[in-house]
Amino acid sequence: MSNVKIIIKKDLSNLQGATFITGFRTIGEVGYLATRHLALKRNMERIGYVVTKYYRDVTFLDEYGLATPFDIFYDKEKHLILLLNHILPFQREWNDFANAVIKWVKGVSVNNVLLIGALDKRYKVGNENLKWLKTSKCNMNLDYPQLDKQLLMVGPLALFTLHAEIEDLPALVLLPYADRERTDPVAAATAIEVLNKILNLSVSVNELYEEAKRIEEDLQKQMELLQRELSRGGTDRVYM
Repeated sequence: MSNVKIIIKKDLSNLQGATFITGFRTIGEVGYLATRHLALKRNMERIGYVVTKYYRDVTFLDEYGLATPFDIFYDKEKHLILLLNHILPFQREWNDFANAVIKWVKGVSVNNVLLIGALDKRYKVGNENLKWLKTSKCNMNLDYPQLDKQLLMVGPLALFTLHAEIEDLPALVLLPYADRERTDPVAAATAIEVLNKILNLSVSVNELYEEAKRIEEDLQKQMELLQRELSRGGTDRVYM
């Protein structure tokens, strides 16, 4: 029995044929920045949550209201489902998390899965600003070079990709080059620009470019606070 629950407050039949999108706070926090920007700019409706056995005891107010660690959004106009991961699950739950979400995605009969990650720009050798890969069932192609053979992808996004392959889901992984040492809104903008082309969207990335420094500082402060609070013992925590 899975220790991960997907709670949806909407008729699941409305989600059939949708495109599923997600990303994580890994290299440059690109996956998180891009998915959050997309959810906010498209004014998506929150329709559910992912709850794990070792659920993180963190919440805060975001632009859309009270945030949970893993919020699920829906864009009715463009028929998009988006999982916004404000924080990473505990590492011991990564596999269960990926397996449960991908099985749920398959169960609602999505058409495509789009995963957003990043590559360490220290290993960039050409002029391209993004690479990509896809599962066996994906028919999409991009005008960018594919990920180099034998180059390892690790972490929660790798597990989402693996489970999508196992479940015969068409999944495309976007990997813009990003700065490993800091939050990288410019790399997130690159991912959004590619999503605009794939999904026929017109989501502006001007804010990500123009306010890159402020966004970087704000998210860095938020992450430092989260890490500090999550690492404290019960009697040392800040309660409000």
